[in-house]
Amino acid sequence: MANLLDLDPRWRALTDPEGAFGGVIDIGFDHPSEWLHEPRGDQPFVKAGEDQLASELCRLGNKRYLRATLALPIRGSDEALMVALWAEVPHPAFYAYLELLDGGPVPAETPASLANDLSPMAALNSAVTLTFGDGAARPQVEAIETKEISLDQLLDLYEATGTLDRSALKPT
Repeated sequence: MANLLDLDPRWRALTDPEGAFGGVIDIGFDHPSEWLHEPRGDQPFVKAGEDQLASELCRLGNKRYLRATLALPIRGSDEALMVALWAEVPHPAFYAYLELLDGGPVPAETPASLANDLSPMAALNSAVTLTFGDGAARPQVEAIETKEISLDQLLDLYEATGTLDRSALKPT
């Protein structure tokens, strides 16, 4: 089924299955913005003194972070941008999530703050809520003010995160 964005040449360039991008490009952050040590990259974890970064968990000084997923539906399409980001959580929520990973019960939803800058959608340290569903997947970011994004906002976010320069979508 065609959608409204199919009329926009930038959208067609982004989502053309035979094109350079093949669809909406998800965004993933390797670490919380405050992490000043080396990136984790392909390593299972990075340890620097007492600080530790793994694929889903981070301890930085007295702060605790969880990796979470944010889905942002793209207005005028059936697509959503998926963002893998970090959220600072209270210590009890962090340790409840550790218990879940060891087969424990699913934690209750918890207040958190964004540990990555999603400007212009949501600033670093914005208040959010994390939910844990049935515990089989990453926590989900809920209660963010932005419920859906426009194509221009998607391109702004791509540029702000270094994912893609909008000039790459200009028709040739």
